[in-house]
Amino acid sequence: MMRRRRPFSTLPLFLVLVASVFLVPVAQAAGPRPASVVSSVAAGTFTIAVLPDTQNEVFGGDQRFANRTQWLVDNRNVLNLAFVLHTGDMMNWDTPDHSQYAVARSAMGKLDAAGIPWIPAIGNHDTAAVCPGGSACPNQSAHDNLRRTGTFNQYFPLSRFSWVDGTFEGGKIDNTWSTFAAGSQDWLVLNLELWPRPAVISWARDVIASRPSHNVIIVTHSYLNGGGGIEQGNGGYGDTSPQYMYDNLVAPYSNVKFVFSGHVGTAGSRVDVRPDGSKVVSVLGTFHSDDTNPTQIFTVDTAAGTVSTKFYAPWNGATWPQYGKSVSGMRWASSGIEPSVPIVGLRAVANDRIVTAEAAGGQSLIANRTVVDSWERFAWQSLAGGRVAIRATINRQFVTAESGGAQPLIANRPDLAQWETFDLINNPDGTISLRSLANGRYVTAEAGGGQPLIANRTAIGPWEKFVLLRQ
Repeated sequence: MMRRRRPFSTLPLFLVLVASVFLVPVAQAAGPRPASVVSSVAAGTFTIAVLPDTQNEVFGGDQRFANRTQWLVDNRNVLNLAFVLHTGDMMNWDTPDHSQYAVARSAMGKLDAAGIPWIPAIGNHDTAAVCPGGSACPNQSAHDNLRRTGTFNQYFPLSRFSWVDGTFEGGKIDNTWSTFAAGSQDWLVLNLELWPRPAVISWARDVIASRPSHNVIIVTHSYLNGGGGIEQGNGGYGDTSPQYMYDNLVAPYSNVKFVFSGHVGTAGSRVDVRPDGSKVVSVLGTFHSDDTNPTQIFTVDTAAGTVSTKFYAPWNGATWPQYGKSVSGMRWASSGIEPSVPIVGLRAVANDRIVTAEAAGGQSLIANRTVVDSWERFAWQSLAGGRVAIRATINRQFVTAESGGAQPLIANRPDLAQWETFDLINNPDGTISLRSLANGRYVTAEAGGGQPLIANRTAIGPWEKFVLLRQ
């Protein structure tokens, strides 16, 4: 059973966005999406935009929905926007002319035209379970109607989503998975039907389990309740519950990192910590606004191991700082390393400090940390002849004896060669030492750990000894 943490504290969060992100005017609607257009994400910190229940924005000449998506298009570079999610209840109910679907299709079409990948989770109001007025259809089975999504798939056909990699049911957008790369990591977006059928959960487990190097993002309509807890029920007409999803899909897989939902309440969030220390961040954003267009901006800094979220309304500039949250200590699955390769930390005997790939691998290795976190994890790859290669998991680069050992060790090589290979020496006291093949010298924690690691010693002393910390 996963150890639960209470919902996040209510400390305000301010995203690191330049002021112009809130000042770009909304332009006219763009044309249809060219088939060749693909999303472009710059290196470094990126964002995921999450659209809440938009069911109150699809009537008549209401422009709030289109205003939101156009704002995302206009600000995609400032945000470094990688993906957009919709948590469901895009519409309120269907009508013979499908007018609400037409409004939603036009609004989301702005993302299509700009080549910004997005995916919808289907809510109960997006199905045949809800009739005009917003209530369950009388004298009909809400359970059966919940899976009738023909109109939704007519207006948002699978062919519209060229980035989708797989589906549960052929030709339907109801349950799909997609992948993208951002922040030097691989990501998998899994959108699931409302209160999924057990067969869907089983399918989703297979998708996640077969891609252990992908960081998984789940979007579904109902998961958190208005108080920030995991919802226990299913409206009386779903097949499973959010708690079932948590127990069978979220908790068992450490590469599941984020879960987004709507359906009830206003906004909320929580962090759950698995026994292995990995965290899953879940965020609720619903609002059901009658006067503006809340938009969640979820920022991911893979180098720092942090995520943060805030809500902002392009329509009138409204913000909700009470729902802004930040989480540190995130671990990422996309190491580019085979699952069988052990992950370790290294503690220098010289000063009893942990070796880090400083600046997420941008600077030399140095022993100056007190705990093992994302920058301090290394893949320990055994080679023939008692040799090893060491790869920083934060940037997937091999540690090299730079300039043939003349300069400090740094994790900046994509390929393995002589400078990236070390003889492993197991010392009688249980410590290990490393001798670089680049120059035949031992790696030392220079100046008793006060300076970066460098391969420049001819004998093993305290500064040349390290303790392996299995992760």
